[in-house]
Amino acid sequence: MKFLTGLALALSLATSAFAADKPETVRITYVSAPFNVPSIVMREKGFLDEAFAAHGIKVESPEITSGAQQTQAIAAGEIDIASVLGGTSAILAKANGVDLKVVAAYARSPKAYYLMTRADGPAALADLKGKKIAGPKGTVLNQLLAAALASQKLTLADVEYINMDLPTARAALLSGQVDVATLAGNNAVMVEQAGGKALVDGEGLIKPTTVIGARSAFLEEHPDLVKAYFDAHRKALEFIAAHPQEALEIAAKEQKISVEEAAKQMPLYDFTPVMTDDDIANLTADQTFMIDSGMLPKDSAIDIKADLVAPSAFEIK
Repeated sequence: MKFLTGLALALSLATSAFAADKPETVRITYVSAPFNVPSIVMREKGFLDEAFAAHGIKVESPEITSGAQQTQAIAAGEIDIASVLGGTSAILAKANGVDLKVVAAYARSPKAYYLMTRADGPAALADLKGKKIAGPKGTVLNQLLAAALASQKLTLADVEYINMDLPTARAALLSGQVDVATLAGNNAVMVEQAGGKALVDGEGLIKPTTVIGARSAFLEEHPDLVKAYFDAHRKALEFIAAHPQEALEIAAKEQKISVEEAAKQMPLYDFTPVMTDDDIANLTADQTFMIDSGMLPKDSAIDIKADLVAPSAFEIK
């Protein structure tokens, strides 16, 4: 009897300790651009709040669009999950000591990234030397610009490259402050609607994989909460498949574009979350490119599969 009483007490204490360890709030970034339909639907339909409410946990969703700022927030323990993170941002962060893990793919979309210019702007990639080019540094778009320049035997040193977020870069392009902007999603659409044009997209130049990242400690200590996130993510994907028109309407409203423009964007994206060996190969090629272009020191290179990607990323159901 004393043994059973002692065991019951021990279990009670263990349960209390576990409950005390459970966070009251989970912080998961919300990134709607360039055309992150699963995230947009997840928010609109309340799937994320619903998934965590089952655990008695509230969700905060700071809107941090910069990959560098997301990884800095992970390093500081300010966010738990980076819902949409460029593969290049994840690699650079891990190589610089940020303790994060890729827990899934988010999207694959080479045709969704562009170098945009005005109607009176440069006519071809060969004309970019000496031009002012705006866009977010340390991102897939940064990589696209470097690859496009390399195709013309140019480098980033041959242009005036100005770090700007997407809306600011779009505004700078349309106001004539810069000659070219690296854009995606609705920002590229808005330039086109204003009479601008795409010099090139990422097809044949880059194979971008955006990913979902998590603090390593959060993943290790709360695998059930990471699962709750994927329950919501999967529910959003299922909704998109079952109600494609409504999903397009939701995304178009969030992106401030027409449903017709949203319908053109949708086929550019593969939102399958399960990581594959092809994704590892693409991310490894991304790292090689970053080293060759001077974005990452060679001695800082990481083993993508062993160091960056969680084994569970290959087993998402």
